[in-house]
Amino acid sequence: MPLDLWTRLAPLRRIRCPFCFEQFAACEMHFRCNDHYCKTDFNRMIADPVLSKALNGRRTGAGGSVLRSPWWVDPGTDERRGLRRYLDWAFLPASLTCPNCERPTDFRLCPRCHSHLPDSVVTLNSGHIAIFGPQSVGKTTFVTVLLHELDNRVGPEQGFILDPLTDEIRDRYDREYHELTYGGSQFGVGEELAGASFRRSHSATPSLETHRGVLQPLIYRLTRRGGGRRSSALLSFFDTAGEDWEMNIDLLRAEARYLSDARGLLFLIDPLRIRAVAHDRRVHLTEKESRVPPADYLTDIRKLGTFFRKLPVKTPLAICLNKLDRWGRQLEPGTMLHEWAGGLPESPPDEALDQTIHDEVQSALRRWGASGFLESVSINFPNHRFFACSALGDAAPTREDLPQPLPSPLLVERPVLWLLKQQGVL
Repeated sequence: MPLDLWTRLAPLRRIRCPFCFEQFAACEMHFRCNDHYCKTDFNRMIADPVLSKALNGRRTGAGGSVLRSPWWVDPGTDERRGLRRYLDWAFLPASLTCPNCERPTDFRLCPRCHSHLPDSVVTLNSGHIAIFGPQSVGKTTFVTVLLHELDNRVGPEQGFILDPLTDEIRDRYDREYHELTYGGSQFGVGEELAGASFRRSHSATPSLETHRGVLQPLIYRLTRRGGGRRSSALLSFFDTAGEDWEMNIDLLRAEARYLSDARGLLFLIDPLRIRAVAHDRRVHLTEKESRVPPADYLTDIRKLGTFFRKLPVKTPLAICLNKLDRWGRQLEPGTMLHEWAGGLPESPPDEALDQTIHDEVQSALRRWGASGFLESVSINFPNHRFFACSALGDAAPTREDLPQPLPSPLLVERPVLWLLKQQGVL
């Protein structure tokens, strides 16, 4: 759809791309032909160095190959427009004409990465949450369950809805995330009733070095009602590969701007990788968990500080201890962590519960020998809050190749709701 008149009258409006998080003026957006036949005519495709750099990173150089794509143009360099191209700073063009198919196109692109920018990107404010942590803490499963809960349960309770920004993002979430954790759509509505439904484990998130597609976030439009009016905002969720965080931190710092530019940071921790927890006789580790080396969360929080130009960092940081159902029952009876780990809470979660869990998590980390980590967080990230959750909500079987029940999450949405409030979205 073409942009409305009021939006076109603000060509100098600053836009932040929800894909690469570069900022630019609205009048800098590029156009691409979106006609089906024109897009599939490979003979008429042209070199696209912008897309090549976005997909291949710094490997795209003078001797590297440049990807080709359907016709695209920077409106300011399209000589067919004559003098009008010099007036884009005063009034945005509604569309441009493809020289191949001679059809008008209003398919706008980010001038930095050539991702498609729907109208909502131009008109709405954007924020994003970067989810990071070392390997094997369950980040991908957390993202999967989180978005499912926000869409089906938490959103309706809190008075908002989530919609994928594009059909491609909806398909990607279903294919790469939801089908593994909640089961695919290959069965009929009654075909699974005879047997128990079960989930499969996610494979490790590929490294940025081998697959730059991990830089593509899951972007949603959050819409809510308040004061008789509808308000919307864009939210991008980034899932950082644990391998990059532990072994390719220099590459991550150079290529993944979404961490330093984040409006909300979510540090996911697995207490089962802390020696004091893993050696507790009441905790039963799976074969995979027993082979994972102990985590060094103090080093992790120091790494995070290197992504920012100066300390202390003002960006809100939520630190969430995952797998609550596995370790929470080993804490003192009567604590909120013990009660929620057993799935028997006295009341629904609220801000008072968040504060209690914040205090209890800090106490637990001190007992586990993480005082240095707590002090570093307090000094360098003063706007922080500790949380605990379980994305799956059941004790893991000793063998991961066995069928596993569908998720019954515990408190998985609490850190994200806090971050959204810090960003002014809720």
